[in-house]
Amino acid sequence: MVIKEANKCYIYDSHDNEFIDTSMGSGAQIIGHNNNLIKKIINQVHKGTIYTIPNCYTEEVNNYLHKYFNPDLDEKYVFCNSGTEANMRAIRLARAYTNKEKIAKFHGGWHGGLDGFIEGCGVPEATKNLITTLPYNDDKCLKKITNELAAVIIEPVQGSNPRSDIGPFLHKVQDKCKENNVLLILDEVMTGFRLSALGGRGIFNINPDIVTYGKVLGGGLPIGALGAKPHIMETANVFYGGTFSANPLTMAASKSILKTIINSKHIKYSKLKTRSQLLRDELNDLFLNKKKSMRIIGCGPINRIIFTDKPIKNREDRDKFENVSLQKAFYERLKQNGVFINTNGIIHLSMCHTRKIIYKIINAIQKSL
Repeated sequence: MVIKEANKCYIYDSHDNEFIDTSMGSGAQIIGHNNNLIKKIINQVHKGTIYTIPNCYTEEVNNYLHKYFNPDLDEKYVFCNSGTEANMRAIRLARAYTNKEKIAKFHGGWHGGLDGFIEGCGVPEATKNLITTLPYNDDKCLKKITNELAAVIIEPVQGSNPRSDIGPFLHKVQDKCKENNVLLILDEVMTGFRLSALGGRGIFNINPDIVTYGKVLGGGLPIGALGAKPHIMETANVFYGGTFSANPLTMAASKSILKTIINSKHIKYSKLKTRSQLLRDELNDLFLNKKKSMRIIGCGPINRIIFTDKPIKNREDRDKFENVSLQKAFYERLKQNGVFINTNGIIHLSMCHTRKIIYKIINAIQKSL
């Protein structure tokens, strides 16, 4: 499917077919496609899109982040062009600060297309050996968090298994990291400014050493950002540069989205939460009544249909129970009924997904069953 246009929560393909979009730029478009903030960015286009010299917006974005969101972190952030880049820089900083090389991640997590974090050709064995994969939402992982690690990287909510009951597990991981002098990197690329104004960090009361952002922070333009506690950010001789990093167009968009989050002008997190809960409640009732081996799980406006009625605690459980060919057939049928769910299966609701739209999605799912 090739998209030629998007507006609010609708996308239009090259054949002029209309779909309700539940991907919303993989969660980046929390207000909606073609929103008022994006339209204002055109003013910066006339002033230039790239300088490779510091621009006036960057300091303002830094100030917003420090004053309203992360007062305990350093007042300056490292900006780049994607969540992948932000995580790459976070890992580099952790290694530089600790003078250790091994990093631990969790099964089912996603931190971008980094060597060692993905399977497939072209990744050297030496790189793979520097990454340890831990079981998610499972206390067995705690024994593997030892002082040989530079850092543990974790999302507060996984896209592969979005759940609101994960707080106690996150705190166990945080405590174990502190106990063994291992840095905790909180990957808020997807969850930052989406789960809440303070992201997953605020919802679950997590205090990471390093945090990364992306998606929503860019206001619809490519962005990555890295923040850290002052004594860590002060680590010398760590390279962060990039031609398009902190370019004026992206930073203008970032300033706009942070300002509207602070003012609660275009984003109402309570509404996002309520509408997502409505979607989950209605669909789970539907699946039960139709005796379908399907459920929908989620946390705030991040949701996912799982193709099993068995309780799961992580991606490993999902993989045991789900029928992949059934999922593919269902999503294709759903697309024919006017609702698009991306290949990663994550349903990101936006401010444009009104109650009326929610019920349109539910009806399309009912027809597709």
